[in-house]
This record gives sequence, structure tokens and C-alpha cells, in this order.
Amino acid sequence: MAAITMRNIVKKYGDGFPAVNDVSLDIADGEFMILVGPSGCGKSTLLRMIVGLEDITSGDMMIGDVRVNDKAPRDRNLAMVFQNYALYPHLTVFENIAFPLRLSGKLSDDEIRKRVTEAANTLELGEHLERKPANLSGGQRQRVAMGRAIVRQADAFLFDEPLSNLDAKLRGQMRTEILRLQRRLGVTTVYVTHDQTEAMTLGDRVAVLKKGVLQQVASPRELYDQPVNLFVAGFIGSPPMNFVPARMRGDRLELPFASVPMRDEWRGIAQNGGEDAVYIAGIRPGAFEDAEYVDTDKRSRGVTFDVSIDVTEWLGNEQYAFVPFEAAPEISGQLAELASDLDSEQLRSQICVELDPMSRVSAGDKATLWLDTERLHLFDPQTGDNLTRTVDSRGRHAAATG
Repeated sequence: MAAITMRNIVKKYGDGFPAVNDVSLDIADGEFMILVGPSGCGKSTLLRMIVGLEDITSGDMMIGDVRVNDKAPRDRNLAMVFQNYALYPHLTVFENIAFPLRLSGKLSDDEIRKRVTEAANTLELGEHLERKPANLSGGQRQRVAMGRAIVRQADAFLFDEPLSNLDAKLRGQMRTEILRLQRRLGVTTVYVTHDQTEAMTLGDRVAVLKKGVLQQVASPRELYDQPVNLFVAGFIGSPPMNFVPARMRGDRLELPFASVPMRDEWRGIAQNGGEDAVYIAGIRPGAFEDAEYVDTDKRSRGVTFDVSIDVTEWLGNEQYAFVPFEAAPEISGQLAELASDLDSEQLRSQICVELDPMSRVSAGDKATLWLDTERLHLFDPQTGDNLTRTVDSRGRHAAATG
């Protein structure tokens, strides 16, 4: 096992476009690190540079204490699990798992059989060793690919969207298996996905990328509660964060649907922005509740307001409602101009709110909602920075690098 260290990693192709741009990241020995972002953000390219399938334009890639920029993939002692499983259809499960061991030519048949049997038992494949991949389910094929990685006793496991070909139920099962396996083996793991559910449930830490640039590295909880900018806030969370125009006026923050008393931590923002400064307010759907279900003590922590419900979605253990709103045209126009260059979620004309699943509110109803103002974020529309992000124990914002 080994730590993986990246320093100012850049990958440029023939046209000079930086697919990965100045990424620095420290992955600790035994850590489960997730690389997440939209298609084309550079996460798979970064993974392929770790394993040696892509050349590094500039920067240093370290595995343990060794710089591996110029080492061939076979010399890095890494095991990779691909999206398409990459199994040999003419070989049995046993021979697919044993393939990298036979290729090395360094182990006896007895040692190979021992390693394959141990890996198969770990992955509950013992009874399938003589079958061919065509006779296996998708989940079983993925376990075979994982078994081939385990037997190598590699310094790190690399996963490139390994669950994207599976159905939703099987993805959930395989997530649990991968996490249990990684915890048992304690192997450094780098996992690429575009699925934020995988990112939030699997990783010790998550690295969010956008257009080849590292945006934030943090625990799943910190990413959700304290996103560093508009992009991270809009990308992490399902349903996504609501973005609405906001304006500071006197001792109030005016939202399109509510007037919020000024919080002490916002006063510095108001002083820097000046009178009538316009911001983008970010509010998670879970920060809202049906006021009927909010007790008196909790009610003082936020504000209530009346709305008309447009659409509801009841999912059994969750319920969401969509509420239209109208923002002052001058505010919407100003924000559209300021935020035109940001690749963030667009300002919408409705908000999504999470309701108690027992709530009987339905489409077309009038309702009174409660907003927890302690969970409201304010973003700079010009830079996208989260102005209300709390500081860490050392009195400064957490860095966007590992």
C-alpha cells in the first residue's frame, strides 16, 4: 500500500487544451478518494495518469516516495478496474482472475491458485470459478474484475466508473460491497464517478473537478454543508441547491419569497458589498419545512412565509414540493449580467422544498413554509465564491487542494 501525491499536474493534448490543469492532491495511505465531476472535467484523465495510461505534460506524480512520471504502467504496482469489466470471454472466472499473476511469470501454480481462491471467497465467487463471463450477471462480472485487482496485492486500487453499466438496485448493492472490501483490505483507492450518490456514500474524501481544475477537496459532509463555490453547491446534492436572487437592505436580506433578519455573520458581507448589493442565495431543499410540523422552539431559528404549491413529488420516505416565485426584474437582470460567465446552476423561477412525508400538502394548495436561515448561503455573483462558508478550527477557510 502507498500514498499517492500529485503536484501541479497538467495534461495538454495536441491542441494545447488543458484537460487537467494544475491539480495538486494528496491521497493518504489507505484512503478512499473519490474523483467526481461532470463529463469532460478531467477525472478519468487524471486516473489514467496515475496508472500510467496517459503521459503527464508537467508536474510530479508520486506513489509512495517514488516519482513515477516515466514509469510504465506495469512498473507502478497498481490495479485498475474498468467500466466495461475488461474480461476475457474465452477464459473461465478462475483464469480471468489469475491472468495478471500468470502474466508476471513470478509465481508458482500453487501460489496462483491460493491467491485466486482467497479473492474468490472474499467476493463470493467460489462456486463460479469454472464459469465463463457470458454466464454471469453484471454484478458477478464486476466482482470478477475486482478479484483480478485483489490478487495482484497492488499498492492502490483505481476504479473508473465501475458501476455505470449496472441497474440502480445492483449499483446500490455493489457500492456496499466495494466499500466493505476496501475497509477490509485497507488499500489506497481512487474511484472515478459522475454519480454523486457514489461520491457521497463511498469516499473518505471527495475531489470535485470542473474543466480540469480542482474546485474543492473535502469530506462528503463538508462538501454538502460548506461548498466553496456555486459550482460545487449546484453539483453536490439531490435535489440540487436552490439558487435565488437576494438583496441586502438595512437589517434584512430580501429574498423573492421572504424577508430574512440580518444574521451577525452576514454584516461583514453587507459592509463590503454596500447598500442594495445583490447576491445569489443558495438554499438546500432540506432547509425548508412545512410550518405545521415545526415546533415553537425551532421556529425562532428561521422565518415563515406563505406560498402556492405548484407540483409535489411523494417518494414514500421523502416528499418534495415545487414553489414558483417572481423576482424583481431589475435584480434578475443585474444577476444575469453579473453571472453570465459562471458555469453554475441558472437562477430559476421556482424553488424545490423538502416536506415531511406525512404532510398532506398537494398541488394547488396554499401553504405556510418555514426556512432555517442558519442553512442559507450567499454567493458572490461575479466570482461564484461562497461568502458565508464557515472557517475551520485554525481560523481560515479550508483550501481547495488536498
